[in-house]
Amino acid sequence: LAQGSPAYTSSHNQRAAPATQAPAGMASPPRQQQAKLIFYHIPGDGDDAETPNAYPVLKPTGAPTVREVRSKFPLPGTYHFRFKMKWGESASSTVWMDVPNEDAQVPMFDGKIIAKVIRISWDNGAATGSAAPRAAAAPAPQPAPALQAPGPAA
Repeated sequence: LAQGSPAYTSSHNQRAAPATQAPAGMASPPRQQQAKLIFYHIPGDGDDAETPNAYPVLKPTGAPTVREVRSKFPLPGTYHFRFKMKWGESASSTVWMDVPNEDAQVPMFDGKIIAKVIRISWDNGAATGSAAPRAAAAPAPQPAPALQAPGPAA
């Protein structure tokens, strides 16, 4: 090929494109977020563990924390989360792990995050920071109506 032809390339003729940097005072672009799917089932609702529901949690790297999983949960209410993980040497040895530290990364099972979710309350106001179920407060008993002595017959 001739040096003047468009198909001719030479390392002498090519220049590296100038590096583009953010202007002074501007932050660099944010890191790309990846969606981590959280697979879950709620046994109390009749969900089947073999066909779980799923929702995404955006995270740049690593597994999400319990707090992130809880905050992005798509249903209203207060829930307790247990995460499936392998335990021991056998491939069939699995457990459902309670993770009490809200800032700990959730365990993974075969590269996936799988949760068994127990509904504590339909109300969002109860125990948002606590993973432990709480007993519902019973209403205070009402006083019995006062009995009246029989009066004279009219």
